[in-house]
Amino acid sequence: MKKQLITALLLTGMSQLAFADARQNLDNFFTKVTSMKGNFTQRAYNKKGKVTQNSSGLLYLNRPGKFRWVYKTPDPQEIIGDGKNVWVWDKELDQVTVKPTNQAVSTTPIAVLTRRDPPAARFHIKVLPKKGGVDWFQLQPKKKSRDFRRIDLGLDANGRLRNMIMYDQLGQRTEVKMNTQNNVPISGSTFFFQPPKGVDLIGKPR
Repeated sequence: MKKQLITALLLTGMSQLAFADARQNLDNFFTKVTSMKGNFTQRAYNKKGKVTQNSSGLLYLNRPGKFRWVYKTPDPQEIIGDGKNVWVWDKELDQVTVKPTNQAVSTTPIAVLTRRDPPAARFHIKVLPKKGGVDWFQLQPKKKSRDFRRIDLGLDANGRLRNMIMYDQLGQRTEVKMNTQNNVPISGSTFFFQPPKGVDLIGKPR
């Protein structure tokens, strides 16, 4: 009986340590990572679980507030956050839409990641079971979001973001798999955007 009790206590202690390590990994990602770049694949599902879109491309992030999300396939599009505005450049339509950052709808999951502060300030956090060497977390906004109801993040042991799953208010979800590097130099020009001549411009930048 004593052995069983000791074993149970040891397992509980190990579980608590694993929980603490995972939470520290999450906090470090949001507070110590200042830049991130890499490539991604993205798959969108409707509320019935049917795939509605497959896409891939490149991503760049510079905290706080700046990102560039480049869709290469199937339709070329870029979404740029320059710290003041969010620009959406649809190359096939030859159209650019712009809104001030504080008014823009988050058209890409990367927008969730642009702040540099502990996530507990904005989200209710639940540590999920570890899978394939990746720490998983469920983040639910403390303030209701019109864009999503929850987001799951998967971080590897080196604090690199490997997975994002965003669940929207309509029961749809978007899964993103990433191959990224943290805290690497990124040119400031990456986050500068000037609408090409001749495109239709919708909206007014700050």
